[in-house]
Amino acid sequence: MENTNNILVERKESIIYQLDKNNVGNGWIGGNAPAYFDDKGELLSEIGSDYNFYLCFVNPLDKNNMISIFIPKEYENRVSKNRYPNCSLQVFEHPISIESLDSTYTEFGIVKHYISEGLFVSEEKAFETPFFIKFGGNPFLIQEEKYYYEELEKNGYDFLCQIDEDGYPSGLFHSGTSLPFGFGAVYLYAIVTEDSIKNPIVGYWQYS
Repeated sequence: MENTNNILVERKESIIYQLDKNNVGNGWIGGNAPAYFDDKGELLSEIGSDYNFYLCFVNPLDKNNMISIFIPKEYENRVSKNRYPNCSLQVFEHPISIESLDSTYTEFGIVKHYISEGLFVSEEKAFETPFFIKFGGNPFLIQEEKYYYEELEKNGYDFLCQIDEDGYPSGLFHSGTSLPFGFGAVYLYAIVTEDSIKNPIVGYWQYS
């Protein structure tokens, strides 16, 4: 991919994504989990029925793979374990997949929206532009405390992307549904090289 060095090494640029209700793009939020998980009960056995599917998006470094995130149904189970090494949010990288017909892990409070095609922007532009996902570059933190990321970096993890609730469009949630992260942001980390990522995880999430 062009600009990979600028995104993950020099971190001068990032890719930003928005949400759209109608145009199929690089994944989706809400709706059913990817069909990949239909016969992968062993992957989900650890999280079980206490989790909902949150979103999935195509890995821009490898268009054959997607990254899916599952979150605890109960807010208390999210906020009590909100950072590495005990973050309760679960990430899976897997082959690209269509949406399942199985609603086992569906969060019905979210109206399914699609994740747009990505747009390469400078870090300055990303800071000025509302986004839903920011891939690469540097994290825009809500809370600047080092304890969120010190141990991650010590163990070889680098920032991969963030999912920002400031980028939710109107109409994404049914009336009375609370925002999953208290109007916050989720920060994914991974073992990052110039042209690939390994072992993506949710490093932490923060709320305002």
